[in-house]
Amino acid sequence: MTRRLLESVRGVGTIHAGEVLLRTTDYELSLWSDDQPGAPGEDPEAGARIDGHIDITGIGEAVVLAGPGTLTLTLEDGRRLAFQLTSSGGRIVGRGWLP
Repeated sequence: MTRRLLESVRGVGTIHAGEVLLRTTDYELSLWSDDQPGAPGEDPEAGARIDGHIDITGIGEAVVLAGPGTLTLTLEDGRRLAFQLTSSGGRIVGRGWLP
């Protein structure tokens, strides 16, 4: 199945574990959709997947970041993304946009 890029964003955002601010960092995100057309009128982001990278260079908390169940990245435009860190190099997978 082919994926289609819906949106790419980069900037500087904040990472929170629950209500605790962990750090401010650079991010790069890609919002992907399967090439399967949805129903007419359906939001194209409804079945989208989000992956990307956050800058964790020079910090020893990469392993700690992989542990908390509730990590949130707040983007420059105000959107908030629940995510999971998937590598100590800063790769992330989004769990979905938060209200």
